[in-house]
Amino acid sequence: MCMVGYVTWASLGEVGCFLEGECMHSRHTRVMGAIGAGMLMVALAGCGGEHTNGGPTSPARTTAASSSSVTGGGAPRYASDSGGAEADGRTEGLPPENEALKAPDKADYLGISYPTDQGAQAAAKYFFDAMYYGYATGDSSPFKGISDQKTCDKCSQVSDEIDRWRGDHRFLTPPTLTFDAVDRLPDREQYGGKTPVALKFTRGKTDEFDKGDKGKSFTPMTYEAALLLTWQDDKWVVSNASWEKISAQ
Repeated sequence: MCMVGYVTWASLGEVGCFLEGECMHSRHTRVMGAIGAGMLMVALAGCGGEHTNGGPTSPARTTAASSSSVTGGGAPRYASDSGGAEADGRTEGLPPENEALKAPDKADYLGISYPTDQGAQAAAKYFFDAMYYGYATGDSSPFKGISDQKTCDKCSQVSDEIDRWRGDHRFLTPPTLTFDAVDRLPDREQYGGKTPVALKFTRGKTDEFDKGDKGKSFTPMTYEAALLLTWQDDKWVVSNASWEKISAQ
């Protein structure tokens, strides 16, 4: 029996509210905002993920935590109705800023290749960078490579949505992602040997585009996140993840 039902629903069940800032279950979200990352981790360890509908997490251009190129690029173009995406897994018709984005390079994440606390923290940053890169370009492969699509429901939901957006020629402009804090939390029995990491980050302004037409604009937002990571096959993998907004900028 899950003893933190509200916490689990708020932290794992509202992917569709990540950018919007408006949720049907806002009462639960307010409870989570007060409880913080510690209870986010309790939700991950005690109850697992919940399935959700819709809504993106925004792609981002990161600060000193990691680097992505955002210069250059070519003229936008669009695929035919039967196409949907380029052979390399990117959305067609991207503007120069998005087109120039490069996938996160693990070489830029100090310690990520080692089974240490520093490595787990670096992998947590990479996880969000890869997610945001996916929404900006349609390329979900880096995000799928850092996350366990079988054990992390939220991860598989994000991957599926990035792939759908690629087919729909839909994307978000790349905002800045700033990591305000990244902490390796103490081990607990309920984590099952997985490594807990908590993050606080701020996502800059971003705009949604659909086939070249501008849609919604999303103001900067600060989030708290909790990840459980596993060292397997000589690399870090996110086994479960949760995040939620805590304040608008």
